[in-house]
Amino acid sequence: MSKQLRAPWRRALCGALAVCMAAVCGGAAVNADYKSDWEKAEQELKKEEQVLQQIQNEKNKAEQQKKSLENQQTIIISQINDTIDQINQKNSEIAIQQQAIADQQAVIDERWADFKERMQAMQVMQDTGAVAVLASAQSLYDLLTYSDNLQRISEKDTEILQEMNDEKAKLEEEEAALEAAKADLEDAKAALDSKENQLAANIQAQNETISQKEAAAQAQETVVAEMQKKADEAEKQYEAWVASQASTGSGVCAEGFRWPLDIAGRVTTEFGATQNINGVIQTGHSGMDIAAPYGTPIKAAHDGVISSTTGHWSYGNVVMVDNGDGVTTLYAHMSSIAVGVGQSVKQGDVIGYVGSTGNSTGNHLHFEVRINGVKQNPRNYVAF
Repeated sequence: MSKQLRAPWRRALCGALAVCMAAVCGGAAVNADYKSDWEKAEQELKKEEQVLQQIQNEKNKAEQQKKSLENQQTIIISQINDTIDQINQKNSEIAIQQQAIADQQAVIDERWADFKERMQAMQVMQDTGAVAVLASAQSLYDLLTYSDNLQRISEKDTEILQEMNDEKAKLEEEEAALEAAKADLEDAKAALDSKENQLAANIQAQNETISQKEAAAQAQETVVAEMQKKADEAEKQYEAWVASQASTGSGVCAEGFRWPLDIAGRVTTEFGATQNINGVIQTGHSGMDIAAPYGTPIKAAHDGVISSTTGHWSYGNVVMVDNGDGVTTLYAHMSSIAVGVGQSVKQGDVIGYVGSTGNSTGNHLHFEVRINGVKQNPRNYVAF
């Protein structure tokens, strides 16, 4: 419920002041370029911020690609190391096999030497000892047995030599298989080395891209900072212009206000309170936050003239009403605005709708009362 006026003449005085302000503010608003200058500066700032964001996104993408390449490189290097271990294992197996072949060859050589000695002895016996054998033979059986034994010795030696040569051949085949397996492993390692080299080159390229994006981002941050200064200065000039158009006085019109909504809503933040807005701690809340459903009509708390309507990075869609005699009310975070600068409004007229534009965490109305530019506690002027 609104507070009662202390005297009837004060309502009439406020109404007269509002009419006067309509003429002053309306005429000034038409000729003022401060708002358009500020909006242009904000648009340019937003454009440069988007460029910066694009550069940062490209840098982040390059960093992600680099990370992916490094992960692949780690896998490839691990595979290369495994392949090297396998090649070393094959080298050890080949060395063992080569030693076995050498040992087998030594046995063959030794057996062959013995064989040759027997052959030479048998040849001597056949050439010079045949008569002695014949003379010493006691029977035909002795002669036949002697000849048969010589033949068997020769055949056995031949058989043993063949077996040993076959064993050597088998060892050599196994060595060849090991050599082939080693060659395959070396080919596989060469392919992995090539892939690792390509990955290293790609990582280096990504490093260069990241460095370029970092440099570009730093340069763009300077541009954004300059644009932010221009936007801040344009905002200050606009706010100064708005203040210059607002009335000054005793604040008589700070009486007789109504609640700015037709519903009670829920006051989520009081004047002067500390807030956590999107992770940023802010102290000294400048007004009263009233939670309400999206699109809820926002009503003028008092007669007055619309002195400002704009989109603000913090307030979002905001409307300021000069209520005369130094009193100004502000309504922020609107989903949309229903009035224009210079328009006269009566208490209870719809000036906009509840939303969550600007630096906001949910649908609500941010409501302020200012007297001669000084922010007041709205609880001293409105109640529901």
